[in-house]
Amino acid sequence: MDMNELLLQSVESLPPLPDTVNKLRTYIDEAGAEIETEKVAEIISGDPLLMAKLLQLVNSPFYGFKSEITTITQVITLLGIGNIKNVVLANSIKDNFKIDLSPYGLNTEDFLNSCNEEVNFITNWLNDEDKKLSYTLVPCVMLLRLGMVVFSHFLIQNKKDKEFLERLKAANFSNISLIENEFLGVDSLSFLGFLLHRWNFDESLIESVCFINSPHAASDNVKKSAYVLSITDHLFAPYHGSSPFNVETALALMQEAKNSGVSFDMDNFIAKLPEKVRKNINKD
Repeated sequence: MDMNELLLQSVESLPPLPDTVNKLRTYIDEAGAEIETEKVAEIISGDPLLMAKLLQLVNSPFYGFKSEITTITQVITLLGIGNIKNVVLANSIKDNFKIDLSPYGLNTEDFLNSCNEEVNFITNWLNDEDKKLSYTLVPCVMLLRLGMVVFSHFLIQNKKDKEFLERLKAANFSNISLIENEFLGVDSLSFLGFLLHRWNFDESLIESVCFINSPHAASDNVKKSAYVLSITDHLFAPYHGSSPFNVETALALMQEAKNSGVSFDMDNFIAKLPEKVRKNINKD
C-alpha cells in the first residue's frame, strides 16, 4: 500500500466532530429552503460550550464588529446560517487537532500566530470593501493550513517526519508542494479541499480552495474568493510569506484579478498589509 492510500485511510481515523456540531450540520443541510432560524439557535443554545466558543469567536478581531455580540440570534442575523455552519465546523475541527509542525521545522506558537494573522488580514482588508465575502471566507482561512497539520501528524505516525524535514532543508524550504507530493502524493492545499468536502462545507468554499493555485481558472461565482485566498496564501506562506518575491507575486495576482474582471481597491489593500509585508514592496 503506498503512502497516498495510507494517508486516505488515516483520514478515516481523524477525531470525530462533537455531536452538537454534527446535529447542526445535518439540520442545515437537510432543511434546505425550509430552514428555521429558531431551530438553529435552539441547537447551538443546547450546547453551552459551543455557544460560548461561537460568541467568543464572533467577538474576536476575526470579524471586527464594533459592539459586543451577546446572543446567538444576533450572530445568526449578522453572519447568516450558511456562515454559522461553516464557522462552527471550522472552529470545532481546529480545536480537535493536536498541533505539532516539527516535520515542517515550524514552531507551533509561531505557526498559530501566523494563522491568526491570516484571518485578521482578511478581515482588515475586506471589511470596508466586501464585508459579506469577509464573513464567508473567515472559516476557510481558519483552516487554510490544516492540510499541513494532518500531514505532520501522519508523517510522525509513519516515522517519515525526519526524512521529510531533511528533504525540506535540502530544498531550502522552497517548493513545499513538490516535496509534499513526493512523500504523500498530494499537496496540503489540494488535500484541504478534500477535507472540506469530507466535512460537508459549502461547495463554494471547497471550489475556492481548489482554485487557490489557479484563481484565473475558477468559475465566475468563486473567482473573487479564489483570488483572495491565493493572495493571502502568498502573503502568509510558511517560511517565505512576507518575502519580496511573494509580496510581488501577491501584487501581480491583484493585477491578474483586475484583468479577469475581479476588482479590488489597490490603495486599501496596500494600506491594510502588515508592516513586515508592506516594507518588502518593490524590493528585489
